[in-house]
Amino acid sequence: MSTSSPVDKAAHPQPDAKADASVGVQELIDRLKSEGVQEGQQQAEALLAEAKKQAAKLIDAARAEAATIASEAQLQAERTQTNGKRALELASRDASLHLKEQLQHEFRGWVGGLVREQFEDTEFVAELIREMATQAIATLDAGPAGAESDQTAKLKLLVSPDGAKSIEAFVKGQAADMLRQGVELQADRSLTHGFRIQIIDDDIEINFSDEAVTAALMRFLAPKFRQRISSLANEA
Repeated sequence: MSTSSPVDKAAHPQPDAKADASVGVQELIDRLKSEGVQEGQQQAEALLAEAKKQAAKLIDAARAEAATIASEAQLQAERTQTNGKRALELASRDASLHLKEQLQHEFRGWVGGLVREQFEDTEFVAELIREMATQAIATLDAGPAGAESDQTAKLKLLVSPDGAKSIEAFVKGQAADMLRQGVELQADRSLTHGFRIQIIDDDIEINFSDEAVTAALMRFLAPKFRQRISSLANEA
């Protein structure tokens, strides 16, 4: 019967010792895995929390920026509306003024047309000349104190070249005494309608041209016309 020596036992360990070593290594591996997973989870949770915090900051900043943009947009819209309203008011006022000026210009043209039409009536013009010249001669002959004057009045009658012959014929035929009293008839190319009477010695002129008569009428009629236009605009 054979027996084993202690040397043989040391050289050949028992199977139980190998199993224990293997279990220890596995436990170490499992523990490292567990610790690694836990650490990874902790890092992931920390990163997630930081990401949420940064996202919240970004959202707050975006909301604040959006509120600022909305506020500025509202202010800009209000300014645009105000400026647009002012622009419309100015445009309306300018249009109203332009319309009034245009209407007044047309009204003046209409009055001037009536004056020129009246001055085309030779008999009317000749009668007006006779009346004005007679009054001027009487005033000059009377003198400053109403006394009779020995000097012959000197008047120059300026008429349009187109109407000079017909007016001259009237003056010679119907009021020849005016010629004897010093009324001089002269054509004036600057006149198209009407006439002018010049008092030579006193350097005074009575202007009865169509432009002068129209201007005189407009000084009286224009304020009433503007008032009427304004009242019609207010009614509208």
